[in-house]
Amino acid sequence: MDKIAVIPVRAGSKRLPKKNYKSFNSRTIAEIARDKCLAAGIFDKVIISSDDPFFEDLVNCKEVEFIKRTEQLAGDNATTDMVIDFFFEVLPSCESILWVNSVSPLQSIQDIKNCGIRLYDPNVDCVMAINTLYQHCCIGNKPLNFDPNNAFEKTQDLQPIQRYIYSCMGWSRETYVKSRREGFKGLFPGNMSLVEVSMLAGILIKYEEDFILCSKIEEAMGLFQIPNIDRPNSIPIIYQ
Repeated sequence: MDKIAVIPVRAGSKRLPKKNYKSFNSRTIAEIARDKCLAAGIFDKVIISSDDPFFEDLVNCKEVEFIKRTEQLAGDNATTDMVIDFFFEVLPSCESILWVNSVSPLQSIQDIKNCGIRLYDPNVDCVMAINTLYQHCCIGNKPLNFDPNNAFEKTQDLQPIQRYIYSCMGWSRETYVKSRREGFKGLFPGNMSLVEVSMLAGILIKYEEDFILCSKIEEAMGLFQIPNIDRPNSIPIIYQ
């Protein structure tokens, strides 16, 4: 059974048109995701999924495959679970899928590797990359992790907020397919594990400002000899 990384590359984008075609330090963000998945060394196959045959050119070795999205899966009404359903159906030898978002170009190889390794744990059914935040947060103007009637707490003393960042998320076939057949409507069935990744991984390209920010960060890291983002991080905190 194969362990697979899927890189979704949708041709259309409402908030930042053609973002997956943009050059980021001489490579598109889809190329960056591909190269990092290959460098992680934990996948049997890296799949580029797009409705545009343009991205078929990203197939550069036997471990990389292009699968064209159907018109339905490329539309505005397509959901992540529909795409995952599709891949588990057309890839019968697929044991697990790690969804690696190209719009997180600053996530490191180690970020991807940590999420994948955690997914391969037999006691884990699905994973989500997260950032832990020590910030005063509200929902609907109501304090979430602090009491405004007490002395204002230092951020380091707050109950941390675990933010889904979607740079990586993954599923094991057995639990996912079984749960869907039984009518499960959610996206993360079974035992879910939250994997702490770098704060840079949490910068997703949704708008032009995000693209500029990522470009400047990468430029600065190379210019000032800051350790490269692909250098292994310390072992992350993993939540279950």
